Amino acid sequence: MLRRIQIFFLFIFITPVIFSQGVTLSGYIAGPDSIFVPGATITLSGTTLGTVTDKKGFYKMSKIIPGTYTLRVSFVGFETLEKKVNISNPENHFDFSLKESNIDLNEVVVTGTKSEITLKNVPVLTQVISARKMLELGITNATDALQNMVPGINIRHEGTLVKVTLQGMDAKYVLFLIDGERIAGEVDGDIDYSMLNLENIDRIEVIKGASSSLYGSNAIGGVINIITKKINEPFDAKLYSRYSKYNELYTGGSIALKKGIIGSRTSINFSRTDGYDITPDSPHDWTQNPYTTYQISQKFEITPSSKFSLIPYFTYYQFERANVSAKHAHDLYIDLNAGLKGQYFIGRNSIDFSYYRDRYNTYSILEQLNNRRDTVSYDIIQTFRVQGNFHISDKNILTAGLEYNTERLFSIRMEGGIQNASEAVIYLQEDIHMGERWNLIAGLRGSNHSSYGLHAAPKLSLMYKLEPFNFRASAGTGFRSPALKDLYLYFEHFGQFIIEGNPQLKPESSKYLSGSAEFSRPWNNSSVSVYRNVLSNMITEELVQLPDSSSETTYTYQNIASATIYGVDFLSKQKIIKGVWVSAGYSYVHSRDNETHNQLYNTTKNSGNISVDYNFSKKNYSFTAQLYCQLMGERVYLNPDGTTGYDRPYSSWRFTISQEYKWLRISAGLDNIFGVVIPQNYDFISPGRRFFVGMNIDFGKIK
Repeated sequence: MLRRIQIFFLFIFITPVIFSQGVTLSGYIAGPDSIFVPGATITLSGTTLGTVTDKKGFYKMSKIIPGTYTLRVSFVGFETLEKKVNISNPENHFDFSLKESNIDLNEVVVTGTKSEITLKNVPVLTQVISARKMLELGITNATDALQNMVPGINIRHEGTLVKVTLQGMDAKYVLFLIDGERIAGEVDGDIDYSMLNLENIDRIEVIKGASSSLYGSNAIGGVINIITKKINEPFDAKLYSRYSKYNELYTGGSIALKKGIIGSRTSINFSRTDGYDITPDSPHDWTQNPYTTYQISQKFEITPSSKFSLIPYFTYYQFERANVSAKHAHDLYIDLNAGLKGQYFIGRNSIDFSYYRDRYNTYSILEQLNNRRDTVSYDIIQTFRVQGNFHISDKNILTAGLEYNTERLFSIRMEGGIQNASEAVIYLQEDIHMGERWNLIAGLRGSNHSSYGLHAAPKLSLMYKLEPFNFRASAGTGFRSPALKDLYLYFEHFGQFIIEGNPQLKPESSKYLSGSAEFSRPWNNSSVSVYRNVLSNMITEELVQLPDSSSETTYTYQNIASATIYGVDFLSKQKIIKGVWVSAGYSYVHSRDNETHNQLYNTTKNSGNISVDYNFSKKNYSFTAQLYCQLMGERVYLNPDGTTGYDRPYSSWRFTISQEYKWLRISAGLDNIFGVVIPQNYDFISPGRRFFVGMNIDFGKIK
């Protein structure tokens, strides 16, 4: 039996190499007025093949097995083009012309369905933030990109910690992924967002609402998936730097090489700041702590044939917070993750497999003991996954997967020191096109958790097209297994209070409904979404003992709360005249604790943004300018003394200009134009008006 299995895998992986000589495909990609487009990406569906155009707009791919394919051409600022091509001759030549567009609904996304699908056809409303747009606006971190471009997301800062809410829900209900993989190192539900290096990011995909049918625990409120860059060019090297007040510096670079069947991308990132304090009455508790971060990432892409690929990768990250307190210790965080992804195409079908491991360490640096490192905690997560995408017919795609997840958590604040959890998963999804107008997606995820046994999460999404409108509706359930710290934490805070975990906790669950209408034309894309999310068995801290002469105030986690959240999201992008676009977003969130009938803490009922963009390009030169305004309503929060506090509403304006000529881009801007400073606000920690300048060099274009 073992020998038969070995022969089977040998046949699968070796056969493509033997028959990989294939034929070639080449051509030119042009834009308006027949001007060639350098840097456009060309891919063939059902294969691992991809490339980019050179400075003359020329592309070439080889080792293609003869057949009929869908060829896809994409570049920011142009509408993605898809064409059926028959590749049968030894040498095949196809030229294509792209249409300019700031609204690209033909862009391919993967998060909503776990398979490639164009944005206009995905039944789950998805927002995409491109790397090039972030580059043009001088944005250097993922959280700023989300805050500026996605209505309903609220980002607040607590020193060096970043806290995220989406549609009124804390980050513990929002699943952050990198290429579909979970991230270790959660602190109060939030991950360390400084790990999300923009140099490696191709785009960010945002799905709002319950997504547990595909992604399991923590995806009650939504999924944010960071998609990293592919290696398509023979040579690509970039260097970037951004500097601002308080010696705030972001700098780094990358180099990518592709020769034959092997591609490699190495990227390095460094950031630092001196920090600042807008509350001088608390000199040992700065608004923004000084810090330094380092990150190095390595990714390989190995494609023995047009049907088979392997991607091994790893990332090392270090974050060190400087000491501004009276304590003779400071914090150090180190993350090391690595993985292997593989993909094999069988006709139009594909088999994906992956292994991923992520370890996040927290240390306390004891300054008076020769900077000795004491381990405070470490979190290790591992995932094994096999997934198949099967084209049952032109109208039906079946996605099926098996997954096994493990977690090992150590903390000096946890009973027993080390605790473990595991989960075995199977998920199925059927994508059915019913005629030209209707599209139905039905999904189900079943899991067997080491502590909670069996759990099922179904979801149903429906889309109806009536040009120029798209109508979408979704209904599903979500769940969140209690974190290991919720179960086993024992934290004594300097004799003031104690927080204890509760091993008897039940998983939290939700019921989610949403509907949306989208209007789309080349000059306008607007959508409005309504949703309702009901959470049950919410885990909150419950007072169990008041202090007396012999004991401290004690809290424990309990499944005692429930909440109802409903709201409206509006997003619109409108062309005014050639090159000038106005974008606006608004989010209304009503979040109610069903026990107290009060608004949930850390939520804002009203928020929005508006921006005016101007874009001009001609041959090798491009110019971008943006005036952006963020609007934030009153936010409710819980004071340390147990009382309710409120952050006052505010608006913050930013102006950015960016110019690119051939291989050099210079950007500059003014953040918080009107110098708004609100020391009493937790949500808004800006120290006032700040000028920033940035530079990007693309060495691959210097020829």
